[in-house]
Amino acid sequence: MKKLLGLSVFFLITLTACAPTFDTDEEIVQETDEEQQPEEEQRFIVSPDSLDTNDYRMILPYQTGAARGTITNQVANRYDIDEFEQGLTRLAKGVFDPDEYLFQEGQHLDRSNVFSIIDDLNPPRPEDLEEELEDVLEEQEDATGEDLDELEDMEDQITEELEDYQEANPRVFSHILEQNFLVREGEDRVELGGVAIGIALKSEYAFSVNYGPTYGVPIDMDEMLSVGEGVAAEILVQLDELGLEEFDDTPILIALYRENDRNAIVPGNFMQQTVVNLNNLNIDEDEGLNPGALEWEGLNENNVLFPSNEAEEDYYEDSEMMADFRRGVADFFPNYVGVVGRGYYKDDELRTLNVDIPVEFNGKHEIVGFTQHISSLMVEHFPPYFDLEVKIESPSEVEAVLFRRAGEEEVTHHIFQ
Repeated sequence: MKKLLGLSVFFLITLTACAPTFDTDEEIVQETDEEQQPEEEQRFIVSPDSLDTNDYRMILPYQTGAARGTITNQVANRYDIDEFEQGLTRLAKGVFDPDEYLFQEGQHLDRSNVFSIIDDLNPPRPEDLEEELEDVLEEQEDATGEDLDELEDMEDQITEELEDYQEANPRVFSHILEQNFLVREGEDRVELGGVAIGIALKSEYAFSVNYGPTYGVPIDMDEMLSVGEGVAAEILVQLDELGLEEFDDTPILIALYRENDRNAIVPGNFMQQTVVNLNNLNIDEDEGLNPGALEWEGLNENNVLFPSNEAEEDYYEDSEMMADFRRGVADFFPNYVGVVGRGYYKDDELRTLNVDIPVEFNGKHEIVGFTQHISSLMVEHFPPYFDLEVKIESPSEVEAVLFRRAGEEEVTHHIFQ
């Protein structure tokens, strides 16, 4: 098992006087690794407000994550990327209260750590077969006649062996995401108070060999959860091997995320979570940590597409609600082409509904009139117990956005000029 490399000693954040030009802002000093910057201090401002009462405040200027950009290499579906990042923060709010913690992207797992962990905890790549295929393809460039026929037969044989290997050894574990949560310590200090670790797992392993067709291997739920729990245990072992005192007494939230199909237009969802403390785990120097030692809590979350068979079968009343809304849209606009809704459910209750309406317009007055009509339809068809957002789009741009928070009666809208 490779250990995490290239990690600096964890920073300490010290609170100082408020900056005179920011009456409600707080200036903080972040001390960095003494070996790298022996006398240099980095100063930051704590943002005075969050954009939402339930959001975390952040440190400004914004600190990008140590593994910034790696997720786009590992997770194929854009909807999964957004839900994996935002959903992990949503789960963290149940452990690290936004009124007490500041948010910071992960500062400990850098790009090399992330890629190393993913390679270590997935089945090994068949490098011998890959090199053998590469040699055969290179020899084909100068071969003719029977020699070329023989090399092409060898190519087909090796390709088939590689396809069989990939099918039998799917790389289920696709990504790891770290988020940090900083907490006040006394009147003049802010330090690491919590860590969230998201583990992304495939529901289907897609692969192709030698520029051939793409195959998909479905990953059933039990196999995915087994892989995820094993990955979680190994990650905790590696965090423990770092020997950072800041991690010893810090709560660590770990959540397992099941990705949707790579071409799906709704994301997957988080399946289960656990909160651990490294000091309370029985990690053996030789055998590591038994995955069975972790106590997991199941999460009843689901992201649902409207319209779809799943919506009609499992959420019939909401499916009918969306159908009535779609009919109201079609009654108004002759160039209407469809309405797509994405519902987020928690504990079988609709919490968020995002609706996209693609329409071709012939003038600004049409956009204004259509937006007014949609606002009326939102009040008529959608009860106010969930967050609701409707986006009106032309082929080239977003024309208008309408939204209503859960518990509110009135719809807020903005028409882009």
